[in-house]
Amino acid sequence: MISVVVANQKGGVGKTASTRHLYFAALERKLRTLVVDLDPQKNATKTILGLADPKVIAAGKWLTSRGMFKQNSVAVPMPVNGISALISADDDLVDVGDFSMKLIVEPRKTLKKFSDQYDLCIIDTPPSKGKLLFAALACADLVLCPCTLDEDSTDGLATLFEDIERVRMMGWNPDLQILGVQVNKMLTKSANDRGALEELKNSLGDLVLNDIMYERAAIRQAIRRPVWQSVRGGENKGAAAREMKAACNAILDRAGL
Repeated sequence: MISVVVANQKGGVGKTASTRHLYFAALERKLRTLVVDLDPQKNATKTILGLADPKVIAAGKWLTSRGMFKQNSVAVPMPVNGISALISADDDLVDVGDFSMKLIVEPRKTLKKFSDQYDLCIIDTPPSKGKLLFAALACADLVLCPCTLDEDSTDGLATLFEDIERVRMMGWNPDLQILGVQVNKMLTKSANDRGALEELKNSLGDLVLNDIMYERAAIRQAIRRPVWQSVRGGENKGAAAREMKAACNAILDRAGL
């Protein structure tokens, strides 16, 4: 199982949209996919629960992302369909902020139990720095960094890279690698965005992924199905669908999937 964490401490950069669409793209590739929602806002959870059988949802006490911090947990992810499953966020996830730093590595141990059952694990994260983010980074093989082109977001990348290095140095996950920086919500007519993109490429080189996601209403509305299957989104739906599918496929290719 290859684990990809979707992370940036800045909110509104498209983390959950990336998580959702990577999930949908992985299903189209017939990849056995596990989604872990470590964001207390639970947006990824909402999307995937909408695809699951209500009888399955109600059938038992499935493993939640809060439960991943429990030592020797025996709970299992909730099946969504024949090839995917969910470890959902729950209201108790906010309690993780009060946990000992020693528990940061417990979710990694929990995920290892399922590593032979899935090809891909996608981990959504909160828009903040803290123990949830460190635990997510400790779980993953690769970090996908969604980023918009405003100064707060690009500055957030530097902080995220520092956190990645801390996770390596602390021994929580010494082999963690950056998959790439995905530029989202670029404004096509903005000279500022074009300049910021050029600066980002000059600074980070090949870490900046080639497929740019532009600001499209259709992406915001694609919550329960991929934008390339959506009936909503207006005149830019076709462009949004092409851009998102190309970006997701490039990310999966880069991850070796």
